[in-house]
Amino acid sequence: MGVFQRIINGRQIPGFGSGTRNRSDHISNAVIVIGMMTWLLPPTVRAQKTAVVTTIRMTMEAGHEMVGIPCQINGAQRQYICVIDSGATFTVISDRVVKPDGPIIDLTTGNGVVRAHQREVSLTIADGLELKSKALVQSKMLQGVDILLGQDVLRQFKYVTFDFENRKVEFQR
Repeated sequence: MGVFQRIINGRQIPGFGSGTRNRSDHISNAVIVIGMMTWLLPPTVRAQKTAVVTTIRMTMEAGHEMVGIPCQINGAQRQYICVIDSGATFTVISDRVVKPDGPIIDLTTGNGVVRAHQREVSLTIADGLELKSKALVQSKMLQGVDILLGQDVLRQFKYVTFDFENRKVEFQR
């Protein structure tokens, strides 16, 4: 299998870094190398966008095969593991983490309908990247899981990329 490289203006663009950074690609002529094949892209292919990319190391909980990242809730110092659940419409937080305040709504899960409180929370990931959510606070969460990060948070990004080989998640705005 070939190696994928991206070269812009004679410079190889590196893969994952760590933390939050700005990535800017100003392409005049780009060479794409995949294995033994090379393509020269014309100057009409130009990217003048600057994207904020945040890369976080995955955590794997013993007994769970779920992707998690460290996070904090509402500015507290304590770190929790946010399990990324792309199939969940909303972010769900255990009542062990935050007090169940706010209106009560019915949440349909794989285990049936569960009553949960809805409240505003602030999640902080990586180097202080703060995300807002109208999370649902639930009392009967899976043991060892305190926060399920749902689509309401994931939609705040242009891309979310999972690099399982290097155990990293990349969030791009």
